[in-house]
Amino acid sequence: MRKLLTTLLLLIILTTAIPTAAFAHTTISNEAEEHILNELNRANIPNAAIAIIQGGETSYILKDSEYDTLFQIGSVAKSFTGFGVLLLEDMGLLSVSDPVNQYLPWFEVRYNGQLVPHEDISIYNLLQHTSGFTSDERRFLSTVDELSRDELIEQLSGIELAFYPSAGHVYSNVNYMILGLLIEAVSGQSYDDFMTQNVLHPLGLYNTFTNTQGAYDTGRVIGGHRFGFLRPRPHDAQWASQTMPSGGIYASISDMARWAGIHLGVIEVSEQFARVVKRSHENHHTSQNPFADLGFVYAAGWGVSEDGWGILEDGSMQHSGGTFGYFAYIEIVPERGMALVIMSNFRQLNVPQWISLIWDAVDSGNLNRVGIDTYGMIDIVFVVLTALGVLFIGLFARLAVKLRKQLRRGEKVKSKLRIRWLIGLILSMIGLLIFYIIAPMLFGTTFGMLALLFPASMTTAIIAVWIMAAYSLFSLWTKVFINPRVGK
Repeated sequence: MRKLLTTLLLLIILTTAIPTAAFAHTTISNEAEEHILNELNRANIPNAAIAIIQGGETSYILKDSEYDTLFQIGSVAKSFTGFGVLLLEDMGLLSVSDPVNQYLPWFEVRYNGQLVPHEDISIYNLLQHTSGFTSDERRFLSTVDELSRDELIEQLSGIELAFYPSAGHVYSNVNYMILGLLIEAVSGQSYDDFMTQNVLHPLGLYNTFTNTQGAYDTGRVIGGHRFGFLRPRPHDAQWASQTMPSGGIYASISDMARWAGIHLGVIEVSEQFARVVKRSHENHHTSQNPFADLGFVYAAGWGVSEDGWGILEDGSMQHSGGTFGYFAYIEIVPERGMALVIMSNFRQLNVPQWISLIWDAVDSGNLNRVGIDTYGMIDIVFVVLTALGVLFIGLFARLAVKLRKQLRRGEKVKSKLRIRWLIGLILSMIGLLIFYIIAPMLFGTTFGMLALLFPASMTTAIIAVWIMAAYSLFSLWTKVFINPRVGK
């Protein structure tokens, strides 16, 4: 009898301690699973983990990964940070309508050179991305890679906003970096300690990490990748602690499925957590509604569809995340009692195609294919430019040797087709303009950030364009300046 009681007690402990036990493994057809795996292989994605929740149960599709493999989730981390802020509100420690400056006295911002009144920029402005910060982080911060807490505060204090608070909506990681500092100031704990002790572990999320070292200490972090010369290349970029609230969290597919289930309402949580979950999906805009014509609202770490935003149904919630070597996506569809989580250690840009492919295969049995990835097409362009660069190196050497011989013999340099090199020079300069100015403007970031986000072949492609420009300029120079002097 004693042995039986001990065994029963052990089973109870195990089933309550392991959060992944909340879901059964069910429902999607073998044909759908095989098709999705084939598409992942065809797209050269190294590792991936997918969770589909239907009817309160979950199914997993794992490509060269395990249930506890840790991926970086990028901006999906914002749903955790937003939850942490709203939990502090539920605890009576703040109100999201309070001015940010009430808790962060150093926080002063300007617009058109004038100091913005404290009451005009609230915590909710940060949560909703209506604060005046933009996606161009380098406009506000000199670096985001190795930023200490004090450096972050120093650079943000007195910063000039791009628009007046509440006058518009522009997504910005800076908002959630500040919210991380807010959590620390209000709770008296580090962001990592507060989130772990008050959010993650109480919700049964033991494979989610808000600090890089803790994640890597498990030995279960899978390395990131990006395109480079037509195939995935290892690309890891560990984030500084101050950027964790906006996109540096690591998590397993089992934990992310549980997180999705909590927000879908199929996993029971405490009354307090249930209130915070509900509040995190709600829009509480002020008298101005910056989302009026956008078809969605940004609540607290969730984009919530109001008018069939994008490919989402009304009332659906989603967030995607992409870092230097990872991609993550979470979608909650309350009307159908469904949710989807995608995690990969390979950054992808054709997100809608992947979401549609998985939903169609699982929900309706339609086995579609994913087209060529935008990222892959960019890589192909860079590879072609690199090959041209190698060709032009050969031409450069050939021209230099030929010119040297002609100068030694006193021969006249041939001057025909001079226009060809003028056109080449113009095209090369246009290419450099695109790399250094136009592309950063289009993507709302800096050239340095593009070099990290774009395929690894970008570096050699730029070198190739410089070589083409130099060769064209050198060819023109030999025709215009050397030719009249030779043979006289």
